[in-house]
Amino acid sequence: MKEYKIFCDESNHLVYKDNISLGSKAMVLGAISLPSQELEHINRHIKYLKYKYKYNKELKWTKLHSKQMLFYDELLEFFFSNIHLRFQALLIPDKRELRHDIYNENNADLFYYKMYYQVLNNLLEIDTKVKIYLDYKDSRCGDRMKELQKVLYNRFKNSIDIQIFTIQSDESGIVQLTDLLIGAIAYKARDDIEHTSKMKNHIVNKLESLSGVALEMGTPPWENKFNIFKIQLGKGRK
Repeated sequence: MKEYKIFCDESNHLVYKDNISLGSKAMVLGAISLPSQELEHINRHIKYLKYKYKYNKELKWTKLHSKQMLFYDELLEFFFSNIHLRFQALLIPDKRELRHDIYNENNADLFYYKMYYQVLNNLLEIDTKVKIYLDYKDSRCGDRMKELQKVLYNRFKNSIDIQIFTIQSDESGIVQLTDLLIGAIAYKARDDIEHTSKMKNHIVNKLESLSGVALEMGTPPWENKFNIFKIQLGKGRK
């Protein structure tokens, strides 16, 4: 039985607040999948790149360093050149269109699980053993982890052996890489801000050059390496 690991992260997943300093209207969930036996090699290479460029801090989209352009370039090139790494993201351009009162029993968490299911569904394969790691956000992670595991079990039952864990982002270079990818997607998708960051624009351009797609537009459903599912939600009517 093949064994896989999937590392997940989310950007701007909280309920939208009509204040630009409190949150983005764009929401992105993302995950990187890889065979379990490749984890050590990939982590080692990410550590090597950090050592090479003297990058001593946790890699986060919200804390990019202006003098580390070459590090970000080589890290993204490594992702696209490694045949074992797959990325899946779900992009919601405007959370203001969400109607949890109509579609999600007035429960934002229910929508969160539905969307994570869509992300993971494209990465899961029948007759495999999968360990899924969610980036630890707050004390509610444990409940979310149990609920997501129940949703996935009900979908796949005994066809996949699934375990879900939480992980601190500073413990995983792959979670940090996921954060970088979804951060770039969310940034490009936002039309409620001025895109004035030289470093963020550079990473977006580099990622679009390597992937061949405009990040805010999504990708064809058959794209296997770097897939962005852009979902448009109707506002609904009572």
